[in-house]
Amino acid sequence: MCEPVSLAIAMGGMGLASGLMSARQQAKAEGAAEDTKRRQQIEMIRQMNMSNADSNLEARDKYDQAQQQLTEINLKSLRNRGMLTAAIGESGIAGNSMDRIKRVSQAESDRERVGVMDNYQRDYQTIFANQVGAVENTKSQLKGMAPVLKTSKLAQALNVASSTMNGAAQGYGMGQDIKAAKGGS
Repeated sequence: MCEPVSLAIAMGGMGLASGLMSARQQAKAEGAAEDTKRRQQIEMIRQMNMSNADSNLEARDKYDQAQQQLTEINLKSLRNRGMLTAAIGESGIAGNSMDRIKRVSQAESDRERVGVMDNYQRDYQTIFANQVGAVENTKSQLKGMAPVLKTSKLAQALNVASSTMNGAAQGYGMGQDIKAAKGGS
């Protein structure tokens, strides 16, 4: 009579050990999946930060180019005004025609300045839009990552208990079979 019970206890112990080992392996796998997800998120953010840094450098480069072009336009305008003033002074001509020539020369310089500023604004807006797009894209990718499904502690405990009971039932059944085989001989 003790054989089926002792066999059931032994098999139940083996079922318990198996269930605990299974729960441990499952927890390790879930932890590894969570670590992998975290590393991917960190890499996405690192890439986004690098892209933003590149965009900031590009914006600064565009600003420097615009400043250089404006400086060249100002120097050219200054030189043209000096030449016009000298030419008008030497010719001795005065009046509305000479004033008009000065205004046309100034208007051309102003038009060039406005063109440079418009180009800079357009380039800056494009760079800024790309930065915002990269940030929003990264955010949506981070939010869209599938969550790592973790087994609850209750489910783990029930799985361990179930494997223990299954082991005990198998042990008891084997003990009954052995007892029947001995009694049947």
